[in-house]
Amino acid sequence: MEKNTEKPGRKELDVWIKKQLDAAVRKLMKEGVVDSLIVEAKPSWVLPFQILIGKIRAQAQSNDFEWFICGEVPTDYVAATAASTPRETAKHFALKWQLAAARHEEKMAQDQTETTGETQQVDSSRQLIGHAEALYELVEIDGLWLTQSNS
Repeated sequence: MEKNTEKPGRKELDVWIKKQLDAAVRKLMKEGVVDSLIVEAKPSWVLPFQILIGKIRAQAQSNDFEWFICGEVPTDYVAATAASTPRETAKHFALKWQLAAARHEEKMAQDQTETTGETQQVDSSRQLIGHAEALYELVEIDGLWLTQSNS
């Protein structure tokens, strides 16, 4: 019996993209980012099977959209005014996550009490820093962004 060693193809990538979009839309609607039952979400840049950066808006809003990121990173969003390209958006998230983790660690250091819950929070903070650093490294690779879409 032969083992299938083929790389995932376009069909698998399309399934992954749809799954990521659906999950991000559900989360962002739950968080109140868009408050419409009819939502448009589309990918703007994809690192296959790892990261998707896209745009989301209520269907009635013709120009008002939010950037979002999802995949193997935390699902997060930012106003369209924060960035004009997917690459700038990725850089924004990397910096946002670094600052959030640093503030969290500083607050925990001031509290000076160590409990199981706080240990988990430290791990979560370190994981966020890891995501931020990895995302920033991707931002620095010009070749990844040559085919980015602004739409």
